[in-house]
Amino acid sequence: MALHCHDAGIDESECLSERLGAEQSERILAMVREVCGGAGIALEEIDAIAFDAGPGSFTGLRIGCSVAQGLGFALRRPVLPIDALATLGWQRLRASGRVAADVLVANDARMDELYVAMYRLRLDAHAQWGEALIEPRVVARADFLPALAECWPGAGTRPEETAPLPEQVLPGGNAWRLLGLLDEWSAHHGLVPAPLAPASEQAYVRADALAEIALRDWRAGLAIDASAAAPRYVRDKVALDRDEQRALRLRRAQRADA
Repeated sequence: MALHCHDAGIDESECLSERLGAEQSERILAMVREVCGGAGIALEEIDAIAFDAGPGSFTGLRIGCSVAQGLGFALRRPVLPIDALATLGWQRLRASGRVAADVLVANDARMDELYVAMYRLRLDAHAQWGEALIEPRVVARADFLPALAECWPGAGTRPEETAPLPEQVLPGGNAWRLLGLLDEWSAHHGLVPAPLAPASEQAYVRADALAEIALRDWRAGLAIDASAAAPRYVRDKVALDRDEQRALRLRRAQRADA
Protein backbone atom coordinates (compact mmCIF):
# COMPACT_ATOMS: atom_id res chain seq x y z
CA MET A 1 0.00 0.00 0.00
CA ALA A 2 1.51 3.34 -1.00
CA LEU A 3 0.47 6.98 -1.11
CA HIS A 4 2.40 8.96 -3.72
CA CYS A 5 2.40 12.70 -3.05
CA HIS A 6 3.17 15.25 -5.74
CA ASP A 7 3.41 18.88 -4.75
CA ALA A 8 5.44 21.76 -6.17
CA GLY A 9 7.40 19.38 -8.39
CA ILE A 10 8.39 17.11 -5.48
CA ASP A 11 7.34 13.45 -5.64
CA GLU A 12 7.57 11.16 -2.63
CA SER A 13 5.90 7.99 -1.41
CA GLU A 14 4.52 6.94 1.96
CA CYS A 15 4.62 3.15 1.73
CA LEU A 16 3.40 0.34 3.96
CA SER A 17 4.42 -3.08 2.70
CA GLU A 18 3.27 -6.39 4.18
CA ARG A 19 3.15 -9.91 2.72
CA LEU A 20 -0.47 -10.66 3.60
CA GLY A 21 -1.54 -13.75 1.67
CA ALA A 22 -4.93 -14.91 2.92
CA GLU A 23 -5.14 -11.92 5.30
CA GLN A 24 -5.24 -9.42 2.43
CA SER A 25 -8.99 -8.86 2.58
CA GLU A 26 -8.83 -8.24 6.34
CA ARG A 27 -5.93 -5.78 6.33
CA ILE A 28 -6.17 -3.83 3.10
CA LEU A 29 -8.66 -1.13 4.18
CA ALA A 30 -6.89 -0.70 7.51
CA MET A 31 -3.63 -0.19 5.58
CA VAL A 32 -5.29 2.52 3.49
CA ARG A 33 -6.17 4.40 6.68
CA GLU A 34 -2.72 3.86 8.18
CA VAL A 35 -0.86 5.12 5.10
CA CYS A 36 -3.07 8.20 4.68
CA GLY A 37 -2.97 8.93 8.41
CA GLY A 38 0.81 8.63 8.50
CA ALA A 39 1.12 11.18 5.69
CA GLY A 40 -1.53 13.49 7.13
CA ILE A 41 -3.65 13.13 3.99
CA ALA A 42 -7.45 12.79 4.01
CA LEU A 43 -8.99 10.30 1.59
CA GLU A 44 -10.89 13.16 -0.05
CA GLU A 45 -7.57 14.73 -1.09
CA ILE A 46 -6.60 11.78 -3.27
CA ASP A 47 -6.67 12.44 -7.04
CA ALA A 48 -6.87 8.82 -8.25
CA ILE A 49 -6.62 5.25 -6.99
CA ALA A 50 -4.19 2.81 -8.59
CA PHE A 51 -4.28 -0.96 -8.30
CA ASP A 52 -2.25 -3.97 -9.41
CA ALA A 53 -4.22 -5.21 -12.44
CA GLY A 54 -2.10 -8.31 -12.99
CA PRO A 55 -1.27 -10.77 -14.28
CA GLY A 56 -0.99 -12.56 -10.98
CA SER A 57 -3.00 -14.36 -8.31
CA PHE A 58 -6.66 -14.46 -9.32
CA THR A 59 -7.95 -13.96 -5.76
CA GLY A 60 -5.44 -11.25 -4.91
CA LEU A 61 -6.16 -9.33 -8.11
CA ARG A 62 -9.91 -9.45 -7.55
CA ILE A 63 -9.59 -8.18 -3.98
CA GLY A 64 -7.28 -5.33 -4.99
CA CYS A 65 -9.47 -4.33 -7.91
CA SER A 66 -12.64 -4.44 -5.78
CA VAL A 67 -11.14 -2.22 -3.10
CA ALA A 68 -9.87 0.29 -5.67
CA GLN A 69 -13.25 0.30 -7.39
CA GLY A 70 -15.09 0.76 -4.10
CA LEU A 71 -12.87 3.68 -3.12
CA GLY A 72 -13.30 5.17 -6.57
CA PHE A 73 -17.09 5.03 -6.29
CA ALA A 74 -17.13 6.35 -2.71
CA LEU A 75 -14.72 9.23 -3.37
CA ARG A 76 -15.85 9.84 -6.96
CA ARG A 77 -12.30 9.44 -8.18
CA PRO A 78 -10.89 7.68 -11.26
CA VAL A 79 -8.77 4.55 -11.05
CA LEU A 80 -5.53 3.46 -12.71
CA PRO A 81 -5.03 -0.25 -13.55
CA ILE A 82 -1.27 -0.88 -13.51
CA ASP A 83 0.47 -3.76 -15.27
CA ALA A 84 2.11 -6.00 -12.64
CA LEU A 85 4.89 -7.17 -14.95
CA ALA A 86 5.68 -3.60 -16.02
CA THR A 87 5.96 -2.70 -12.33
CA LEU A 88 8.44 -5.53 -11.76
CA GLY A 89 10.39 -4.25 -14.77
CA TRP A 90 10.35 -0.75 -13.26
CA GLN A 91 11.67 -2.13 -9.97
CA ARG A 92 14.48 -3.90 -11.85
CA LEU A 93 15.45 -0.70 -13.65
CA ARG A 94 15.50 1.26 -10.38
CA ALA A 95 17.73 -1.36 -8.75
CA SER A 96 20.15 -1.35 -11.71
CA GLY A 97 21.23 2.27 -11.32
CA ARG A 98 20.54 2.90 -15.01
CA VAL A 99 18.23 5.59 -16.36
CA ALA A 100 16.95 3.43 -19.24
CA ALA A 101 16.97 -0.26 -20.16
CA ASP A 102 15.08 -3.09 -21.83
CA VAL A 103 13.83 -5.41 -19.09
CA LEU A 104 12.72 -8.98 -19.73
CA VAL A 105 10.31 -9.93 -16.95
CA ALA A 106 9.64 -13.59 -16.13
CA ASN A 107 7.45 -14.39 -13.14
CA ASP A 108 6.35 -17.72 -11.72
CA ALA A 109 2.71 -18.33 -12.76
CA ARG A 110 2.51 -21.71 -10.96
CA MET A 111 1.18 -24.80 -12.77
CA ASP A 112 4.59 -25.11 -14.49
CA GLU A 113 4.03 -21.85 -16.37
CA LEU A 114 5.53 -18.36 -16.53
CA TYR A 115 4.20 -14.87 -17.02
CA VAL A 116 6.54 -13.20 -19.52
CA ALA A 117 6.82 -9.66 -20.93
CA MET A 118 9.50 -7.23 -22.07
CA TYR A 119 9.53 -3.46 -21.59
CA ARG A 120 11.64 -0.53 -22.76
CA LEU A 121 11.73 1.72 -19.70
CA ARG A 122 13.04 5.15 -18.75
CA LEU A 123 13.37 6.82 -15.36
CA ASP A 124 13.48 10.29 -16.95
CA ALA A 125 10.50 12.13 -15.47
CA HIS A 126 10.06 14.22 -18.64
CA ALA A 127 9.92 11.28 -21.08
CA GLN A 128 7.43 8.51 -21.75
CA TRP A 129 8.08 6.05 -18.95
CA GLY A 130 7.93 2.91 -21.06
CA GLU A 131 6.53 0.72 -23.81
CA ALA A 132 5.88 -3.00 -24.10
CA LEU A 133 8.22 -4.76 -26.55
CA ILE A 134 6.61 -8.10 -25.70
CA GLU A 135 3.06 -7.93 -24.36
CA PRO A 136 2.32 -9.93 -21.19
CA ARG A 137 1.65 -13.59 -21.93
CA VAL A 138 1.74 -16.98 -20.27
CA VAL A 139 4.16 -19.64 -21.52
CA ALA A 140 5.00 -23.15 -20.38
CA ARG A 141 8.15 -23.33 -18.28
CA ALA A 142 9.58 -25.94 -20.65
CA ASP A 143 8.94 -23.66 -23.65
CA PHE A 144 10.56 -20.54 -22.21
CA LEU A 145 13.35 -20.15 -24.77
CA PRO A 146 11.44 -21.14 -27.95
CA ALA A 147 8.46 -19.02 -26.90
CA LEU A 148 10.71 -15.98 -26.51
CA ALA A 149 12.37 -16.64 -29.86
CA GLU A 150 8.97 -16.53 -31.56
CA CYS A 151 7.94 -13.17 -30.12
CA TRP A 152 11.33 -11.46 -29.78
CA PRO A 153 11.23 -7.86 -31.07
CA GLY A 154 12.80 -7.73 -34.52
CA ALA A 155 11.76 -11.29 -35.39
CA GLY A 156 8.48 -10.07 -36.89
CA THR A 157 7.29 -6.66 -38.02
CA ARG A 158 9.22 -4.46 -35.59
CA PRO A 159 12.13 -2.65 -37.30
CA GLU A 160 15.39 -4.50 -36.81
CA GLU A 161 17.19 -1.49 -35.36
CA THR A 162 14.89 -1.51 -32.32
CA ALA A 163 15.55 -5.16 -31.48
CA PRO A 164 17.19 -5.52 -28.04
CA LEU A 165 20.30 -7.66 -27.80
CA PRO A 166 20.09 -10.51 -25.26
CA GLU A 167 23.33 -9.41 -23.58
CA GLN A 168 21.92 -5.93 -22.98
CA VAL A 169 18.58 -7.00 -21.54
CA LEU A 170 18.06 -6.85 -17.77
CA PRO A 171 16.33 -9.89 -16.23
CA GLY A 172 13.42 -8.97 -13.94
CA GLY A 173 10.82 -10.90 -11.98
CA ASN A 174 11.10 -13.80 -9.55
CA ALA A 175 11.39 -16.71 -12.01
CA TRP A 176 15.03 -16.00 -12.91
CA ARG A 177 16.08 -16.90 -9.38
CA LEU A 178 13.17 -19.09 -8.26
CA LEU A 179 13.05 -21.36 -11.32
CA GLY A 180 16.68 -21.17 -12.42
CA LEU A 181 16.03 -19.36 -15.71
CA LEU A 182 19.20 -17.26 -15.61
CA ASP A 183 21.62 -20.14 -16.21
CA GLU A 184 19.43 -21.53 -19.00
CA TRP A 185 19.16 -18.13 -20.68
CA SER A 186 22.89 -17.39 -20.34
CA ALA A 187 23.99 -20.78 -21.66
CA HIS A 188 21.64 -20.50 -24.65
CA HIS A 189 23.07 -17.10 -25.65
CA GLY A 190 26.67 -17.79 -24.63
CA LEU A 191 26.63 -15.11 -21.92
CA VAL A 192 28.14 -14.73 -18.51
CA PRO A 193 25.12 -14.74 -16.15
CA ALA A 194 24.10 -11.16 -15.39
CA PRO A 195 23.74 -10.15 -11.75
CA LEU A 196 20.16 -10.28 -10.48
CA ALA A 197 18.49 -7.58 -8.44
CA PRO A 198 18.12 -8.22 -4.71
CA ALA A 199 15.35 -10.73 -4.04
CA SER A 200 13.39 -8.07 -2.12
CA GLU A 201 13.10 -6.04 -5.35
CA GLN A 202 11.74 -8.89 -7.46
CA ALA A 203 9.84 -11.23 -5.14
CA TYR A 204 6.61 -9.26 -5.45
CA VAL A 205 5.13 -6.06 -6.89
CA ARG A 206 6.14 -3.17 -4.63
CA ALA A 207 3.48 -0.58 -3.88
CA ASP A 208 5.88 2.37 -4.15
CA ALA A 209 6.98 1.31 -7.65
CA LEU A 210 3.37 0.80 -8.72
CA ALA A 211 2.50 4.27 -7.39
CA GLU A 212 5.34 5.88 -9.40
CA ILE A 213 4.01 4.37 -12.62
CA ALA A 214 0.47 5.34 -11.64
CA LEU A 215 1.46 8.99 -11.22
CA ARG A 216 2.95 9.05 -14.72
CA ASP A 217 -0.15 7.37 -16.17
CA TRP A 218 -2.39 9.84 -14.34
CA ARG A 219 -0.43 12.79 -15.72
CA ALA A 220 -0.74 11.22 -19.18
CA GLY A 221 -4.53 11.15 -18.85
CA LEU A 222 -4.81 7.35 -18.64
CA ALA A 223 -7.12 7.19 -15.61
CA ILE A 224 -10.46 5.46 -16.17
CA ASP A 225 -13.85 5.55 -14.46
CA ALA A 226 -14.14 3.22 -11.48
CA SER A 227 -16.96 1.35 -13.21
CA ALA A 228 -14.48 0.14 -15.86
CA ALA A 229 -11.94 -1.27 -13.37
CA ALA A 230 -11.07 -4.92 -13.95
CA PRO A 231 -8.07 -7.24 -13.54
CA ARG A 232 -6.14 -8.13 -16.69
CA TYR A 233 -5.90 -11.88 -16.94
CA VAL A 234 -3.63 -13.54 -19.49
CA ARG A 235 -4.72 -17.01 -18.42
CA ASP A 236 -8.28 -18.29 -17.95
CA LYS A 237 -7.40 -21.70 -16.50
CA VAL A 238 -6.69 -21.49 -12.75
CA ALA A 239 -6.58 -25.15 -11.70
CA LEU A 240 -5.35 -28.48 -13.04
CA ASP A 241 -7.46 -31.62 -13.21
CA ARG A 242 -6.13 -34.85 -11.68
CA ASP A 243 -4.41 -36.06 -14.85
CA GLU A 244 -2.74 -32.70 -15.35
CA GLN A 245 -1.59 -32.62 -11.72
CA ARG A 246 -0.13 -36.12 -12.12
CA ALA A 247 1.70 -35.10 -15.31
CA LEU A 248 3.03 -31.96 -13.61
CA ARG A 249 4.42 -33.98 -10.68
CA LEU A 250 6.08 -36.36 -13.13
CA ARG A 251 7.76 -33.52 -15.06
CA ARG A 252 9.04 -31.99 -11.83
CA ALA A 253 10.41 -35.34 -10.66
CA GLN A 254 12.17 -35.86 -14.01
CA ARG A 255 13.78 -32.41 -13.80
CA ALA A 256 14.89 -33.09 -10.24
CA ASP A 257 16.54 -36.37 -11.33
CA ALA A 258 18.23 -34.82 -14.38
